Parts: sequence; C-alpha cells; structure tokens
Amino acid sequence: MKQADEMMLSGLLSNNVLGGMSLVQSFLTVENLLANLPKEQLLLEHFEDSYERSVNKDRLQTLKAQYKKSVEEDAPLCSPSVSMFILGDVQCEYLDKNLATLRFSPSKATIIDGFLTISALSQLLGLTDPITNKKKDSDILTTSQKENLTSIDIQVSLYFQCNGKRDEETAAKLFFDINATESKLYSQYIAIHEQESPLIIGAEKLSEALTLDDLGGVSDLNKITKSDSFVTTKNTLVQVILASLGGKNIRIEKRLPTQLTNKSAITNSLVDQALDTLIPLMRGWLSYTAPQLKQGSNGFHRSMQTWQALGVVAYYLTQNTTLTTQQIFAAGQRLGQLDYGKSAPHWEKCKAFKKDATGQYWINATGGGRTFRDKMADYLIAVLKP
Repeated sequence: MKQADEMMLSGLLSNNVLGGMSLVQSFLTVENLLANLPKEQLLLEHFEDSYERSVNKDRLQTLKAQYKKSVEEDAPLCSPSVSMFILGDVQCEYLDKNLATLRFSPSKATIIDGFLTISALSQLLGLTDPITNKKKDSDILTTSQKENLTSIDIQVSLYFQCNGKRDEETAAKLFFDINATESKLYSQYIAIHEQESPLIIGAEKLSEALTLDDLGGVSDLNKITKSDSFVTTKNTLVQVILASLGGKNIRIEKRLPTQLTNKSAITNSLVDQALDTLIPLMRGWLSYTAPQLKQGSNGFHRSMQTWQALGVVAYYLTQNTTLTTQQIFAAGQRLGQLDYGKSAPHWEKCKAFKKDATGQYWINATGGGRTFRDKMADYLIAVLKP
C-alpha cells in the first residue's frame, strides 16, 4: 500500500493534556499503519545503537511469539498500540465535544512509542522493518495468517499541539518519558504464566509423573490456603525444578531464567535430566506423605518451601552422589518418613525453626521463605547423610 500524502483519522479527542498538547486516540489496521509510518525516524539517534541489543531482542521475540500464537490459534490479544507526535500543522475538525477528525501529513509525524510492536509486526509479515530498515526472510506465518494479521486493529495515540508549533523538544520529552518508565505491573505469577519455557513444560511433566491430580491437583495461583483442595501450585513446581537445576543460588527475577549461573542454557533436555533425579526422589517422599496430604492434615509437608527444599536436595544428590534411581527413591522415602507435624521434636535440629510463644509448636525462624527453604534443605540433606 502506497503512503498517503495526507492522513485523515477520527477518534476520541482530549484537550486536557498537560503541556499545551492535545491527544486523539483511534484505530488503524496493521496494513494502514505500516504503510503510513513516517519514512524517517526523528528520534532514532537516541536508541539506534541499542535497538538490537539482547534486552530489546528478547522483548521483540516475546511480542512476536504473542502475536504469532494469537493469529495461529485465534486467541484473544490485547490490542497492540503505537504513539506518535505530529510536528507542524494539524487540521482538527470537531465532530462532537469529545470526537474529532485530524488531517495531517504522515511525513510530519514521529513515533514516540511502539517501536518494538512495529518491528514485531513487520518481521512476522516478512516486510522491511521501518525502524531498522532491515528485512528478515520470514515464512513464520502462512499467507492467510498474514492476511489476518494485517487486518487487525492497532490502537493509535496521536499527540499534537493546537497552535501547530513544530516542537521537536516536546516529541523527545514524550519519547524519554514513555520509554524510561517501567509502567507495567510485575508479579512472579505473571512472569511464570506468560512464558513458554522449558521450566513450565517440566512442571507439567513433574505434575503428571507424580499424579498430583490424585492428591488435589495443581493451582495456577501462587498460593493455596487450608480450605483449597489443591496440593501445590505451578509456581512451586517451577521453583522445585529450578532448585534441582541450580541449587540455592538461582532464582526467578522479573522473568523465568533462561540460563543457569554458569551460563548454561536452560533447555528441555537439561530439565529432563533434572527430572530423572527429582521424580524418583519426590515419588519416594510422596509414598509416605500422600495419605496425610489427601486427608488435609496440617503440617510442614504442606509448606511450599518444603517442596522447594526437595529441589535443593535433588541438586545435592546430583552433584555429590552416584545413586541409582531406586536409591534416590529410597532417599525420598527416608525423608517422607519424617514427622512433619508442627510439634515434632526432631525439628529442634533444623535451623529453619524456633518455638512459638507457647513453647508447643515450631514456627519459621528465618524471616523469609527463601531462607526457610534453604535451612530446611540443609536439614533434609543432613538426614540423608550416613
């Protein structure tokens, strides 16, 4: 599609924007947007050297994967968005109090947000990336899927100054404000559920191998309460596998890790190797604790940190022993035979615990879940040592 000399776009208008600006929000199809982007990127000098660095490449791949999956599976997709600032003259025709039609030249606009969105869409469609001016051979999508992708709507935000003043400094300020701020909500729950990772696949394999559905199933939420029927969470299983791969030192930050602390990539093959130890260990443990879990009895066997501690134990066994599968199962049985009751005397030997105010029950003495896991793992490993 050839770029138009003049664009006409109708949408919601707000004049109540700080800095003497106005804003119109509307929608364009992917095809129309890509065809009418400014040919020159005014703000490119501010990020050209960094655009293809690993952090942006990772974010770009995530966007491409999201768009690809939505097109292939006809899955819901939050509308992609792009923001631009219009430099120079803008004709604004008021249709109603909050509706207006803008007329402007695409060559007088500059992108201030949505660069990676534009790159992702262009690359999926096999087009030249307007940001890098590079074209990557792409047969990721079929012809019909590409047609579907070009027809979806993109949310477009157009900022402009009513006096038509050409203010490149304003455009630059908006660009820096938008791209320097982490405005998206973070939670570990989101980090775990948004990704297709070998760790997620491994968690599903672990759940199936341990037949956890028979014990109440696995919750997608990060926590479970006493009233829940679930026996554990997907987050816990991911943490168990991660601990079995890297011991105490590896953790989930903003996203699921893609490599260990020694820079080894976390692959499906590597996760499967960890499961070779983890599955028999936990099967042995559950052979004794499963009846209590089914009954819903209260005890430290229900603690998610105890489950994660088993991952650290698996890592220890992998690094320090040459046990057979049957011997690993027997080690799990040994740990499963412990009394996980909250008043069990043997917890005195575990630095994760201290007595409560009544002197009757053991409670967390570490002040943190991660430290509790590590101290519990130390104790369980000590139990297994001759």
